[in-house]
Amino acid sequence: MRILFYTGKGGVGKTSVAAATALRCAQRGYRTIVLSTDAAHSLGDSLGVELRAEPLLVAPNLWAQEINALHELESSWGEVSKYLADLLAWQGVETIAQGELSVIPGTEELFSLLQIKRHFDEQKYDVLVVDAAPTGETLRLLSLPDIMRWWISRLFPIARALLKVVRPVAKRVTDMPIADDDVLASAQQAIDALVDVRNILTDQQVTTARIVMNLEKMVIREAQRSLTYLSLFGYAVDAVVVNRILPLDVDGHFSSWRAMQQEYAPQVNEMFEPLPILRAPHFSREIVGTELLSTLADKLFADVDPAAFLYQGPVQRVEKTAGGFDLIVPLPFASEDQVHLAQNADELLISVGWHRHRIVLPQSLARLRAQDAYFEDEALRVIFRRAAAVG
Repeated sequence: MRILFYTGKGGVGKTSVAAATALRCAQRGYRTIVLSTDAAHSLGDSLGVELRAEPLLVAPNLWAQEINALHELESSWGEVSKYLADLLAWQGVETIAQGELSVIPGTEELFSLLQIKRHFDEQKYDVLVVDAAPTGETLRLLSLPDIMRWWISRLFPIARALLKVVRPVAKRVTDMPIADDDVLASAQQAIDALVDVRNILTDQQVTTARIVMNLEKMVIREAQRSLTYLSLFGYAVDAVVVNRILPLDVDGHFSSWRAMQQEYAPQVNEMFEPLPILRAPHFSREIVGTELLSTLADKLFADVDPAAFLYQGPVQRVEKTAGGFDLIVPLPFASEDQVHLAQNADELLISVGWHRHRIVLPQSLARLRAQDAYFEDEALRVIFRRAAAVG
């Protein structure tokens, strides 16, 4: 299965671009499904049909789906939520608040990503197009599996061992609900599934992200940050999409808007090189239905196969050197003063601005120390050497 992951700032036309891509893939003979993980679901509006939580055939070779995030949460995290609700009830929290507080913020949207794993495991489709949430929320969701896996790996072994000792005694001295093995197993299973999703999305032989933008300063800057953070977390980007380009023959209010776009256009070429840039014009009416989506696909792709890997550039890698090893992490648009490193045993923590990412180091690096780092060709090169002996 080929997976295309579309993201971008809210309001740039991301959903239309994702729908047009899926339609063109279907027209080229691929069995294609397009699904929305955006809580503001507008995929059905774009296609001109009413979608539901299960795939619906909307055109030849094309299925569409708007994920019910609450249903995904209940089916994947229900045991844990029930335990948390019981614990809150024991503490005297009001009934209405129990349900709200028993759900970790962000998990509803996070578990909606499990539909990606479902379709990947079933392999019923050739192409999966994901209409993701706006950039900031998507980046947060994509980093959560790593965070949750870290806590599970650190705390669950301790919790399981502790509960085996405490549970028999606790039941005699308190009526506080104690998590049983089923609750812990359910949580572990959910986390494992989310980690599988992350592995699918970071498999650069399967998945690439595409960033949609308009020719506006704030949107372009967010697109730059998106590329940096997607690279930081190991997600490959194979194209950017510049959408809603105004035609030459506009006048009045739109002429100044067109001039602004013309000013930013060459900057975008320089900023995102060598990524291919797909361009689409501003349409004179709302893009709804397969006819207009097909026209949009013509503008974006012409004769290019949308399911192809449009760019396959450098990825995170390790190089052996005379004195040890170097870890190279692509971080376009980042600068040395934004980046901070910290190493703890077999983990390297890379911070870029407010975003942090833990890289689990291979044994060849874990026994060494990160002694220096510098930028080279828009990649962070981290120098690992053997720690100097003390005394």
